[in-house]
Amino acid sequence: MDSIQLHRFLDNVRAFFLRKVSREVLVFLVFLFLSAGFWLLQTLNETYEMELKVPLRLSNVPEGTVVTTDLPEYLQVQLRDRGIQLWRYEWDFADNPVEIDFSANDKGANFAHVVLPHAEVQKQLLTLLQSTTRIISIRPDTLEYYYTRGAKKRVAVEFRGHVETSPLYYLASLKCEPDSVTVWGEEKMLDSLTVLTSVPTNLLDLGETTVRQIPLAGMKGLKIEPDVVTLTAVVDVYTQKQVEVPIVGINFPGGHVLRTFPSTATVSFRVGAMNYKKMNADDFALTVTYEELVDHADSILHLQLRTVPEGVSQVRIQPEVVQFMIEQTEE
Repeated sequence: MDSIQLHRFLDNVRAFFLRKVSREVLVFLVFLFLSAGFWLLQTLNETYEMELKVPLRLSNVPEGTVVTTDLPEYLQVQLRDRGIQLWRYEWDFADNPVEIDFSANDKGANFAHVVLPHAEVQKQLLTLLQSTTRIISIRPDTLEYYYTRGAKKRVAVEFRGHVETSPLYYLASLKCEPDSVTVWGEEKMLDSLTVLTSVPTNLLDLGETTVRQIPLAGMKGLKIEPDVVTLTAVVDVYTQKQVEVPIVGINFPGGHVLRTFPSTATVSFRVGAMNYKKMNADDFALTVTYEELVDHADSILHLQLRTVPEGVSQVRIQPEVVQFMIEQTEE
């Protein structure tokens, strides 16, 4: 901005404030801000009740001690005081938590359940408050925590819930990672603990492989690490496949062979797309023993699969019935 533009701008500002309407607006705004300031000061000096979140911290925990069930993260505290003081607490509590001294309640046991009554909680809170502040209520009014001095165990993880796929899909596999977790706690509790389950979880109408983070169902007095596992539900789509399987006679004596018409049958089945290429005729067996045929009154054979691989369903044989003969051959 050059000097000419600056002078023009200053002239416009001067002209604005010299107008009667502009002066009246300016005076109104000044009194408005002054009134708002007086109202705010008066309001902040009045007495109010306010619920605040006060952070909690367990301090002076010695090395080698594991707190298995910790204190709650916050206290919900209802306070009564002047508004300006309550407003200050909202800022002060963020950096000044209520500290519970571990050493003051340590009895030297390998495992312990420590309970702090309401009076003790209130005493700790009062160290952060002004003398004019009155405590109306504290939630929870009693604090507790568990600790152990290193007793731990590796425990298997088990999924608890229900998994259901969409039509034309199926659940190929379901696994939790990790499949076991480390648990700290009282030795008696650990001795009886063989498995930890996830919180009940339902996965419904799945049409693709799904990965979920699922918390484990904890127990009071136990610390679980990690306390969340990754559940992977591998979902595959069904597809149809056909293979030609030979009809084979077994346990036939020397000089005798089985002849069927036709000599093979078409086996159709449903299989997941992931296993489609793996499945072939060698995975199925259409066999019949000599003992089953030797006393046959007719030459009709009803086919049955002796071997069906895992992972296939809706198996059909075509034709289901064939003609046969036992042929004698020269050895």
